Amino acid sequence: MLHIIANAFTLTEFLLDSLPAEQRSRVLVHPRRIKGVAYSLLKAADAWLPFRLPGFRPFPQPYLQAVQDIPADASVLIFGIENIKDLRILRKHLRTRRVAVFTWNPVIDYRQNHGVRRLHIRQLKGLGFEVFTFDPQDARRYGLTLTQQVYRRVDALRQPLPAAWDIYFVGQDKNRFETLRALGEPWQAAGLRTRLQMVPEPGRSYPPTSAVEILTHPLDYQANMEAINRSRCLLEITQANQSGLTVRCLESLFFDKKLITSNPAVKDLPFYHPARFFVVGEDDANGLMDFLDAPLPALPDGALEPYDFAHWVQQFDAAPSCREPCDRQHRTARVPSAHPC
Repeated sequence: MLHIIANAFTLTEFLLDSLPAEQRSRVLVHPRRIKGVAYSLLKAADAWLPFRLPGFRPFPQPYLQAVQDIPADASVLIFGIENIKDLRILRKHLRTRRVAVFTWNPVIDYRQNHGVRRLHIRQLKGLGFEVFTFDPQDARRYGLTLTQQVYRRVDALRQPLPAAWDIYFVGQDKNRFETLRALGEPWQAAGLRTRLQMVPEPGRSYPPTSAVEILTHPLDYQANMEAINRSRCLLEITQANQSGLTVRCLESLFFDKKLITSNPAVKDLPFYHPARFFVVGEDDANGLMDFLDAPLPALPDGALEPYDFAHWVQQFDAAPSCREPCDRQHRTARVPSAHPC
């Protein structure tokens, strides 16, 4: 039986809520970070020592006990937790060695240099975990196992509301402000109703523009879904060096919205249609109005099933217990079957 240890992010909770009750009962939410110099030093010592640090409790006792209670023959998916110290501590408390880690960020993250991220991946693999990524380029470059990006069914949350915006975006800056402004200003001048909302980087200032709304705090996910329901089309600007599908792309698919994207990889999707996806830099900018006005084509039956969280987690139900066969799969970087080995 699969057990899941997941980060405490709002989006993760949204995905977990789609699981059946029996499966949800085997989910542990990883504690949020505790700040403090003394705690951080003790936690680092506990993580890197080959034994548990006597007298130190890195996480609440009920959580640690629940981790230790996971059966030795169980499969475990660690979802979206990438802090190496936390993972080293979990490794000490887990009795099972059938552990998969899904990383929800590109290896070459915009915050860090290549060397730091490479070191992080080497340390992650050194724990004996099977490391999964949604990014094909990362799978090839770093020997990770490729799987799909993930979202969930939103049938009960979709509402046929009158469109308030033609194009909608919300997200952190991640060096995307200039791109958003360069797109949004001519769109506004052409009469399109845009809502491009951006969470700023700490300490950074931005030139004023009516095309981009700078948020004072992140938008809660319920408000994001309401905005999606009231939009004709979503905008996706991928991070540099990212080749996999983003959650924004899956939002557009599950909410049945059009998508303007900077990611040409959408053209490789089996259900790609030019009336559903508009690729910035490749498709004719003069055809954007026609794209927005064209009827939205239906998706083939079952097209979204591989990306639906409740279905997606099934591939981890028999996590690998042997390293050598999985190392061969790492080198091929293929999408795993129901049994990754």
